[in-house]
Amino acid sequence: MRLKDSVTGTLLFVFGLAIVAFARAFHGAIGQKVSPALFPTIIGAGIALCGLGMVWSERKNRGVPAVTLEDWAKRPRQALTFALIIGSLLFYALVVDRAGFYPTSLVFLAGLFLAFGVRRRWIAPLSIGVTLMIHFMFYTLLHVPLPWGWLEGIAW
Repeated sequence: MRLKDSVTGTLLFVFGLAIVAFARAFHGAIGQKVSPALFPTIIGAGIALCGLGMVWSERKNRGVPAVTLEDWAKRPRQALTFALIIGSLLFYALVVDRAGFYPTSLVFLAGLFLAFGVRRRWIAPLSIGVTLMIHFMFYTLLHVPLPWGWLEGIAW
């Protein structure tokens, strides 16, 4: 599937404006000349300008349809994998707070590995390894707390 650049550019422009609008709600720090809203505003304005550039560059392709489905997008297997990824992300978002990061991540990764044809003998070690690596990076290196859920009693 291919979106026309003017469609993508319009979406980027709106997204950039939303970032700028959201950044305006940041309150300035007392005694600081630079507000916390400065960098998000610059980034949002840059995204909006890139979106305008995409819309501007597409002006010569007026007869091209806004959405073009390529051959691979017409296959049912591709639609199924797309739905699986979206469903997996929804599953993770809805379950992680209650069940915890470890069980949710293990099920999430194992399901995706199974669906995408990873050899069965590698699914468990990869799921465990990737889950431990992600937990180490977020919890230890970045100091981002991840939900323990069911494992709250043994949290370290």
